[in-house]
Amino acid sequence: MLEQEVKDILAHIENNRNFLLSGGAGSGKTYSLVHVIRELIRMHPSSKIACMTYTNAAKKQILERVDHDNLEISTIHDFLWNIIGNFQIELKAVLRELHNDTDDRRIRYTGTDIEPEDLVDEKVQYKEYVAARHGVISHDEIIVIAEAMFARYPKLSHVTKSMYKFILLDEYQDTSPDVVKILMEHFQQSDKATIVGFFGDSMQSIYDGTVGNLDNYIASGRIHAVVKKQNRRNPQAVIDLANLVRDDGLEQEPSTDLDAPNMVDGKVKCGAVRFLYSENEDLKSSDARERLGWDFEDVRNVKELNLTHNCKRRGNTRPQ
Repeated sequence: MLEQEVKDILAHIENNRNFLLSGGAGSGKTYSLVHVIRELIRMHPSSKIACMTYTNAAKKQILERVDHDNLEISTIHDFLWNIIGNFQIELKAVLRELHNDTDDRRIRYTGTDIEPEDLVDEKVQYKEYVAARHGVISHDEIIVIAEAMFARYPKLSHVTKSMYKFILLDEYQDTSPDVVKILMEHFQQSDKATIVGFFGDSMQSIYDGTVGNLDNYIASGRIHAVVKKQNRRNPQAVIDLANLVRDDGLEQEPSTDLDAPNMVDGKVKCGAVRFLYSENEDLKSSDARERLGWDFEDVRNVKELNLTHNCKRRGNTRPQ
């Protein structure tokens, strides 16, 4: 039986509407994403679906749950490169212009301008390092160049939308605004019918310089919001805490799915919340273990989450 949020999404799809599924941590957004993909495959078996994820780990997680010949799951960077890499003439022109722009240093400057003759015999390649004057770009440059190419060459939007009837973006909140600009603005240069779906939570945005939320697009009616209030993973105590912390009006509640991970014998797990701090990082000491009753060697029942905020800085900041 499909959950109501998936039914709402399918209704938007049938009405050719772009959509956003938002929900807090533990609400099961990936669970919903997988069910949306399965329904799209069932309803449109000959249509190609692109699903973009932020990491290869997320890509693997989705592939383990659903797979189909017409489903392409990739990272955002790989998806964009698979499009723009086929347009070498346009790619070289944009790379040259951005590299040489003294007011825009998003592309690493090599100290000497790229002249038209420099890239004549080179094929622009995507590698782990950047050597722009030799046609080599890295992870950092893909989105910047792709946005500029989609803005300048409408045929890229036409080609991409001709390839995919559905494009889904997981954990949208941590992607670059340029990616959303490609999907929601530059795509309008083509009259091909492609539906774009976003999955994520604006309050789980981790990195600086990311899109964060899609409020402007929702307000303009270009994206239709579906809110997932039910929480499938967390016990009641954690749900209550999350509701106190959130300031966007989204109030979570336990899942009504009796098979959800946080349900036992038809009831949501109670759980407990404790705030602990240490001035010398000794929470893993034997004394702390005895006081807390936590066994860090019991990996099935004791989980450790480390939060980091890492951005690679190179003159300006871009999320990695």
